[in-house]
Amino acid sequence: MDLLKANRRIVIVVILGAVLVTAGSVGKLGPARWVYAHTLLPVASGLTALGSNTGAAIANLGNIRNLAQQNSQLELENAQLRQRLAQDDQTRTDNELLRKQLGLDVASAPKQVATEVVAFQPDSYRQFVTINKGTSSGIQPGMAVLSQGILVGTIQDAQASTSRIMLVTDPEFKLTAEDQETGAVGIIAGQLGSGLELDDIGQTDSVKPGDTVTTSGLGGLVPAGLLVGQIQSVDSKNNVVFQTASVSSSLNLNQLRFAFVVTGS
Repeated sequence: MDLLKANRRIVIVVILGAVLVTAGSVGKLGPARWVYAHTLLPVASGLTALGSNTGAAIANLGNIRNLAQQNSQLELENAQLRQRLAQDDQTRTDNELLRKQLGLDVASAPKQVATEVVAFQPDSYRQFVTINKGTSSGIQPGMAVLSQGILVGTIQDAQASTSRIMLVTDPEFKLTAEDQETGAVGIIAGQLGSGLELDDIGQTDSVKPGDTVTTSGLGGLVPAGLLVGQIQSVDSKNNVVFQTASVSSSLNLNQLRFAFVVTGS
């Protein structure tokens, strides 16, 4: 019985389909299409547009909420940064007051005289350059000379309006320096064509590649803490008294145009 009912339904569906196809082919579905186009279709389109606009509005609300949260986070971070800066300023002020009360000198940037290189030493063996300021600007022999914050040499001799710098690459250049990380002391010596060497390092002192080398401030007019370069390699042998380290500088002294003479601390 159930099978008979199912067959009847299939036959009815097939007949209705055939009727619709026939009506469409002879143009009898025109009124139904007109009703759909003028009533149901506009309503469906309006609902689709409404859904799209509603979705865009919801998305905009989400973006506005996210922006508000980001602004709040930025304001919080700015407030925290201002607080830390204020604390740092207060700490520096307190340290300066404490040092003064203890009778200690407050550390400050060294005094420098800006100069321009006006001549290079023509001799390829000796490494000198001449600058356009001298004793009338407070420059004296033995003073350190920097470029980009790195030691380039010392004043060899000075006239009233010119001075001559012995570069660190000059074979005769010698200056006491130290490993900033370990405190090991040695002598920076110029090596023409091969950078610098830190010689006469104690055999038991610790030095390693990557360590920073600075001036030691021992003797002369060169203050401590001026950057010289970085250790590249260490030559340590058991049968010698001292170690030797190869030191490199990031400066190209052949292109030196400006130099700053350290005239005081």
